[in-house]
Amino acid sequence: MKKVLFITYHFPPIASGGVFRSLHFVKYIPQFGWQPTVLTVDTKLSWAFDKKLLNEIPQSVKVIRVKQFEWFYFHIIFSKLHIPELYEFIKEKFLSPDSKIGWYKSALKKAQKELKLEKYDMIFSTSPTIVSHMIALKLSEEYEIPWTADFRDFWRLHKNYNFHGTNRGQKEEILEEKIIKNCTNLIVVSDGMKKSFNEKYTTITNNKINVITNGFDREFLKKNNITNTFQITYTGSFYGEYNPKIFIESMQKIIENNPEFAEKVIVKFIGNISDEIKTNIKTKLPNHSEFSSFMNPNDIKLHIENSTILFLFLPNDSHYQSYIPAKLFDYMTYSKPVLAIIPKGDCYDILSKSGLGYFPYEYSEKAISEKLLEMFEMWKNDALTITPNLKYIKQFHREKLTKKLVEVFES
Repeated sequence: MKKVLFITYHFPPIASGGVFRSLHFVKYIPQFGWQPTVLTVDTKLSWAFDKKLLNEIPQSVKVIRVKQFEWFYFHIIFSKLHIPELYEFIKEKFLSPDSKIGWYKSALKKAQKELKLEKYDMIFSTSPTIVSHMIALKLSEEYEIPWTADFRDFWRLHKNYNFHGTNRGQKEEILEEKIIKNCTNLIVVSDGMKKSFNEKYTTITNNKINVITNGFDREFLKKNNITNTFQITYTGSFYGEYNPKIFIESMQKIIENNPEFAEKVIVKFIGNISDEIKTNIKTKLPNHSEFSSFMNPNDIKLHIENSTILFLFLPNDSHYQSYIPAKLFDYMTYSKPVLAIIPKGDCYDILSKSGLGYFPYEYSEKAISEKLLEMFEMWKNDALTITPNLKYIKQFHREKLTKKLVEVFES
């Protein structure tokens, strides 16, 4: 059996969104003739933990956990001293490529020790954090092992990257180019990302870039509870510009002008929402919003069963045309209508082809309000239906996506 070293910072018991891609690759890849070993972090600093996820790791998989120097403790200390800006200064000036740089040396040392003991046929690294790619770059050069680099999100091509034109930005541009040039294969999660990398690195990417989306790893949920509440459920985070303000304002106006809608509707937010956005929601939807922090997937399922529709949101920005939230694939398994307030792009195309999406005719408060009321009237008349394209949806099962990863390895 061939052996692959997975370098992934986000791995159980951490339970944030980036975990599941690596976890499920590791879970399914042995059945395709590859034995994984996982190099990951040993940390207590994460907003989401779920020890139950450890049960999904095959017993045959060796997991190497490496502690890091926790720079975030300085943030806690400086905040208590009322000088949080000092941590931001340190983070900007010294923590390159990101605040996980304290993991680099110790993880690299552990990986080098492992590669001296065992022969590996492939290295796989996934970002964020870019530190994973830094470790893989060094190992690939030192031990002459093929290397597949997986970008779950943009780094320097992200619209919110703040260091263009600075010394740090120039160094990180060289690093990103070196990663892309030296990896054997490059994987991204959407067609839009592939296009952006090809345009930026025309002479480097050539035929080495592949698209493997995120996906789901559960059976289809066929049970749908019938309730007297028009429940809209959102799972995931809201922060910064990732803010559903336009949806909240549409909801507020409908509630003010439609007593029947106001009597029946409730919006449930399950996930990590910034204080500023949560305050705005509570202010504008005081009697029609509920919040829950992190839940494991089984607990979320209970809330989903009582939902009328699921809510998907992306900012109306060209950058997000290539962005596909991981929750989209979870939503696919629930057999529920999805109200999608998203720009045209990769996410829109997938949801449209799945047969689950309800889309406002344009990205505006008026169009959103009309679509909400339309769905409400359909629900009242027991006519809010979907026709899932199961053949299309099933291609996003993690087992099938892992097979695609193996094809990349063996190419």
